[in-house]
Amino acid sequence: MGRMWTLVLDTATPYLSLGLFRGEAGVGRVKRVERRHEEVLFGLLEELLREVGAGREEIGALVLGEGPGSYTGLRIALAAGLGLAQALGARVYGTSSLLAACWPYLKEGEPLTPLFTAKNGLFYGATYTLEGGRPKEVAPPRKLKAKELPQGGRLLLDAPPDPRALYELLPFAHEGVEPLYL
Repeated sequence: MGRMWTLVLDTATPYLSLGLFRGEAGVGRVKRVERRHEEVLFGLLEELLREVGAGREEIGALVLGEGPGSYTGLRIALAAGLGLAQALGARVYGTSSLLAACWPYLKEGEPLTPLFTAKNGLFYGATYTLEGGRPKEVAPPRKLKAKELPQGGRLLLDAPPDPRALYELLPFAHEGVEPLYL
């Protein structure tokens, strides 16, 4: 049987972030789909499975982005992910979509605030840093007005959650999913 693949999925933003990873091997895709996540999701998953030469039954774990993001967007990832996990007998883990968006840019001891544009001139934001190679939440995910954006540290606007980041965050993820509706 060999080692199982991990499927990563995030639909909290206008992007569909999807990937299959196993150790160093793997492939991720980020597609701007606006609100058409469910139309694109399963076709893209089949494409990735073909690309890595794996069958669905070789998926042993899923990492799902929990948001914050659009209610409908989040529901799609969670419904699709939980349905797949149940069908495959795979374990499910959840992690912050904001953390997955900024993970590739995090540096030791330097705060970074990823932001997703929300409705009504608001942003979803959180602040993270790296401490000994581990992600540390400096400020929890929340809704912010433009004038409330942090003045110190770096800002990262509307970066899509990164598929490999979702995979690399697995050691810090928690079992099960708790969608974050702000």
